[in-house]
Amino acid sequence: MSWDYGILAAEVYELDKPVGGSFADVRYYQRLLDGLGGRVLEPAVGTGRVLIPLLEAGLDVTGYDSSPEMLAVCRTHCRERGLDPRLSEADMTSFVDPGAYTAVIIPAGTLALLDGRDALLKALRCFRESLQPSGRLAFDIGAPQPDPQPDAMRSWRSGSFIWTLQTMHVDHDPSANQTTSWLRYEKWKDGALIATELQPLRLQQWTIRELEALLREAGFASVRVTADHQDDTAPGPDSAIWTFEAAAA
Repeated sequence: MSWDYGILAAEVYELDKPVGGSFADVRYYQRLLDGLGGRVLEPAVGTGRVLIPLLEAGLDVTGYDSSPEMLAVCRTHCRERGLDPRLSEADMTSFVDPGAYTAVIIPAGTLALLDGRDALLKALRCFRESLQPSGRLAFDIGAPQPDPQPDAMRSWRSGSFIWTLQTMHVDHDPSANQTTSWLRYEKWKDGALIATELQPLRLQQWTIRELEALLREAGFASVRVTADHQDDTAPGPDSAIWTFEAAAA
């Protein structure tokens, strides 16, 4: 993995993408899984932003994450809602539960956090091994940005606390097709800085052709690609998110 979520990163994720919020990817994956039946696996489950609405819709979803901070938040949200899914700390490049699932979903572009071709291929093969015959894989990936730039500082307020997030620097390595951002999280109370974190965030960029080839190599077929969580929209020059759907061959 090419990132590490700390406590402040988890808190800001909660503020920016709260569980129970109306998000296009949550609605998309609910439509995708509706009527499928069987067990669903969500690797990199994070705070439960997607997992919890799917559970509340009656789907049988389990999840894991490599971040104990994120899992702690997810477990709290589940307890508050009377939900008790199976959650564990694991790595998507090694976790396998052979033939246990009818679907594996990875929203939010999380696969771009895997460092290079070998890591992604390992993860795809683990997903394939965990799926039943003809089981479905679906994942989001960000469309490549030709000239990534730092974002403006963002802020959130809750009670007497203020959180800020600033992208300090962005580097692009064209030989590896990777972009590394340095993110600074700060937490303030009564005008005083009480906590700070610095997080390097490296994202791997992919082309559609590269991902299709990796899916076939990992044992998937019938690959379908749509854009921006619209069922009938093909990827284009203005697309922000690609969603890949494939069947275990």
